[in-house]
Amino acid sequence: MKILTITKIIATLLISSLTFAHDEGHGPKLGDQPKFSGKVAAVINKKEINKGTKATMLYKAELTKNAKNVIRVYFYDKKMTLMKLDGITSASGELLFKSRDRKKMENHKFKLKKVVEKNTEFFEGTLPTKPRRPFNVDVTLDEKDKKLFIAFDGLS
Repeated sequence: MKILTITKIIATLLISSLTFAHDEGHGPKLGDQPKFSGKVAAVINKKEINKGTKATMLYKAELTKNAKNVIRVYFYDKKMTLMKLDGITSASGELLFKSRDRKKMENHKFKLKKVVEKNTEFFEGTLPTKPRRPFNVDVTLDEKDKKLFIAFDGLS
């Protein structure tokens, strides 16, 4: 009987520890409403990626995706005002999702290009494959002398 009780306690501890295994994302949690029906996330310095929610938010960004897997990334200041992309020189993305057997993560890199449409600037790119849901898109940008990072997690 003691062995069964100890086994139950150990199993409960293991399961509860797995609940908190994933960090809480990259950058502060945001409650802002998207302006283009996408998902809003914090833009942080890539050097602070391991700080999780304690990373300093530099800007905000919104990711949208259409039925043809074309994504757009819009940039906002901290007050959710659309920004010009003058200082950002390049951008790339990485699509991440669990493999069919759900044992490992698949990741596919892709390019993003700067687009200006009706006085609105954004980065646009096509996902390299149709992802399994839920999926994540990580975006890395070069801004003058630093690298920026955005993690759009739990997309569908």
